[in-house]
Amino acid sequence: MNEEEDRERKPVSLWWTFVPIFLGAAGGLLAWRLTRHKHNEMAMILLVLGIVFTVIIVPFYLWILAIYFS
Repeated sequence: MNEEEDRERKPVSLWWTFVPIFLGAAGGLLAWRLTRHKHNEMAMILLVLGIVFTVIIVPFYLWILAIYFS
């Protein structure tokens, strides 16, 4: 096993999943940047999670604003 494979297998706390959930794409980018050196696969999941939450939440907020101001 080389050093790069060993680096990918270090555990990352599941608490990191809350960062993209609460901060959206910016949180996903932050979580990806801070965890990619420990666990590359988990970092990519966090990035995608942040993007997905942003894509879901922004239209919902716009819909709520449209209802409020109509």
